[in-house]
Amino acid sequence: MLVIADLLGVPTERREDFLRWGAAAAATLDPGLSLRRYLSAERALRAMHRFLRSHFERMRRDPGEDLVSRLVSLPEDEALTERELHATVMLLLGAGFETTVNLLGNAVVLLDAHRDQWDALRADPSGWPKAVEEFLRLDSPVQFTGRTARADVVLAGRTVQAGTRVTVLLGAANRDPDVFAEPARLDVGRANARDHLAFSGDIHYCVGAGLARLEAVVGLQALSERFPGLRVAGSPVRRELQTLRGFEELPVVLR
Repeated sequence: MLVIADLLGVPTERREDFLRWGAAAAATLDPGLSLRRYLSAERALRAMHRFLRSHFERMRRDPGEDLVSRLVSLPEDEALTERELHATVMLLLGAGFETTVNLLGNAVVLLDAHRDQWDALRADPSGWPKAVEEFLRLDSPVQFTGRTARADVVLAGRTVQAGTRVTVLLGAANRDPDVFAEPARLDVGRANARDHLAFSGDIHYCVGAGLARLEAVVGLQALSERFPGLRVAGSPVRRELQTLRGFEELPVVLR
């Protein structure tokens, strides 16, 4: 979050607010929210948008070297609308923070349960990029997504009519035994791990996939080098979310 906030030129004293707003707003990705959870997320989103409106104005008056300053200072023929500015920043927050946090946490827990593979990666750090694909496959940070059929289409023998909303189970697809041998087993050297759909696919491919992969490789390798004896302590607490799969609390011992 600190990296994203710095990228956006957010003042230091407001970064804790961003963290709180982002955590609450993440719940809006879930279907069937309770009224209390929905209202909490709505309040957080409204507070974030109020801040962004004033932040954009401040950057127009006194631009810096950050991304927002560049976006609000684009020439007229390239300028983004206010709605587009808000959408861009919200995308950076969601894709650049929430999913990466889940990916890192899920990977740490998986490696703690498979110390031989942790040790193998420490001995040969060149394996981290392939390992990250396996973490994405086995414990996807985003479990499902939605699509709307634009035209009548036949899927697996069933006709889906135009306008129909379809829920795509990414986490289940990533454990398809017809695609992945022993799909419930962690194998950081799995040859076809990148066949996963954790970042969706085709025209819907995640625009932040490259950054998420880079963040995971750099972050996990740095953890393994600085804390070679890192262990999960106590019982991690999963987030009460269906779409985003990660941990609310992940206590560790750093050695």
